[in-house]
Amino acid sequence: MLEVAGLHAHYGRAHILHGVSLRVGAGEVVCLLGRNGAGKSTTMKAIMGLVPPSAGTVRFLGREVTGQAPHRIARAGLGYVPEERRIFPGLTVLENLEVGRRPAPPGLRPWTVERLFALFPSLAALRHRPGGRMSGGEQQMLTIARTLMGNPRLLLLDEPSEGLAPVILDRMAEAIAGLKAEGLSILLSEQNPGFAAELADRAYLLESGALRHEAPMAALLADEESRRYLLI
Repeated sequence: MLEVAGLHAHYGRAHILHGVSLRVGAGEVVCLLGRNGAGKSTTMKAIMGLVPPSAGTVRFLGREVTGQAPHRIARAGLGYVPEERRIFPGLTVLENLEVGRRPAPPGLRPWTVERLFALFPSLAALRHRPGGRMSGGEQQMLTIARTLMGNPRLLLLDEPSEGLAPVILDRMAEAIAGLKAEGLSILLSEQNPGFAAELADRAYLLESGALRHEAPMAALLADEESRRYLLI
């Protein structure tokens, strides 16, 4: 579904991504693993057009989307959940979800509020609560749910486990596993290998904006050199 080839990106004169290549197949959960500052978030933003790539290509469903405006990439079927969450704090849960609503493309079962509340039960009890009065974990769930209301074919999840309490982390893992069971393709950015190990089929290990290793998730975590790099 998603093919990234030779992606380079800069922040001003700083060269951040150095020829990153990856692919995500239909129904796969693929993880970008790496320490803080490895280039995971920049890779996500470059795919979404939020950081213009300086070289390389991004193809989605066989069509090149390299450097297009983010809203056009979103309309093509890529959903992006940023690390910063960026909910509307003055809007309720239901109102935040309505902001994200877009028609489902042909052949895709549409996401509804009822389906999302089944996936994130804690949001159902908070449906009338303003986003600014929710915990960080609840806001993270709301951000994912709002993105799903756009009915994407592939979801980019940037550091969904960041800063979550253990009990919320378990709920988040269950929700992502539910999305995987639905057949949704996911590109997941993580620096928590334990969290990623429960969910990902394959992984790419990033270091200083370049790919260090690619392998099935279990094989990567069994590799001694990769384990030393990830400090596990």
